[in-house]
Amino acid sequence: MSSLVADAPLRERRGVPRHHERFPRDPLSRWAFRLTHAVPFLAIAVLGHVTGATTALNTPNQQLLDHVATIPWNSAGPEWIGQIFPPLSTLLAAIIPGGRLGLSIVGALIAGIFLQRVIEIMVQRRFPPSTIVILVLAIGVNPLFAYTALENFAAFLGLAFFGLAASDLVRFVAWRNTRSGFRAGVVLMLAALSDLSGLLYVLTLALAAPFLRLARADQRGARGANVLVIVYPTIAAFVAMFFLNFVFTGSLLNPLGRGILEGIPERFASLGPLFSTLNGWLLIAPVVSAWLIAIIVRRPGAILVSTLVFVAILGAFTLGLLPPGSAGNTFILMTVLAIALIPTARNRATTILVDVVAVSQIAIAWAAAFNREIVVAWMNAVVAVFGV
Repeated sequence: MSSLVADAPLRERRGVPRHHERFPRDPLSRWAFRLTHAVPFLAIAVLGHVTGATTALNTPNQQLLDHVATIPWNSAGPEWIGQIFPPLSTLLAAIIPGGRLGLSIVGALIAGIFLQRVIEIMVQRRFPPSTIVILVLAIGVNPLFAYTALENFAAFLGLAFFGLAASDLVRFVAWRNTRSGFRAGVVLMLAALSDLSGLLYVLTLALAAPFLRLARADQRGARGANVLVIVYPTIAAFVAMFFLNFVFTGSLLNPLGRGILEGIPERFASLGPLFSTLNGWLLIAPVVSAWLIAIIVRRPGAILVSTLVFVAILGAFTLGLLPPGSAGNTFILMTVLAIALIPTARNRATTILVDVVAVSQIAIAWAAAFNREIVVAWMNAVVAVFGV
């Protein structure tokens, strides 16, 4: 008891109330918790590679490695500068040993950390145990999440950084933890440098930040300052990249950027037909779920922010920041955003209604997985490994 009393002033100085501490509290237990959640993904990655069941598929990881192989790393000229975007995932793919197996193993370990941090957010925000279990099943126990973690290293790295940034954003805005705010900005920058979709993640948290419960409500301009803190590192990084491209290649955009811009009219024209397909409805479904939860917990502001994020998703698709059929990225994005925004249910009836909507997320995730041909092919390869 005396140690708890002695530690209390330290917690207050750090701005971290006891119920906002890390989960699990002990660092060794926390890493064991992460590793436990990574083990199923590690097993799938290793067995799929050893048996050759998954290596025959042309997955995003294989495309990333093929791209890395074309970069003239030893060239004295500036050509390679325009070929390494997104730089973080490209450089990591170049140095991680083991090829596709190495990328899958790293993705599996990141999946364990990602799930632990998502659970930590919900524990800190005092979500009911039933809601925590359902949302973890919705996010992590579906083929779409496993496929993205093990076979789309760049996209999953960006999503993992987004999850970490969302956790730090809540600490920064709602709990006055300034260090978490600066960390959220840096982590968002890393997300943007990992995958094209990372720019969407930056915009998403910039839209969400003003709607979080504000601890500094008495300070004028606090909401705008919060947004500036989290977006500034990304803006600075991209301005620097544009400048380097212009200096060394004579163009602000690299070949990838110019190719993306050329396809904007075609992608915009495809938006209408998209929503007449199952893929389009699966894109809308997580947004509708967010609206329902916002109504149940009486948080109308969450309806506005989820709508703005959905518009941002459509804009990102039009600009080429989201590849066609990326329902998995947007599903994880919207679910993590809902966890960060939606307040804790205040009574049993509200908890039951939220849990019902959360259960629907499981169905949405599995439906999205079965609606993507490459994921279905990967699922067939995985089940064949286990003799099913």
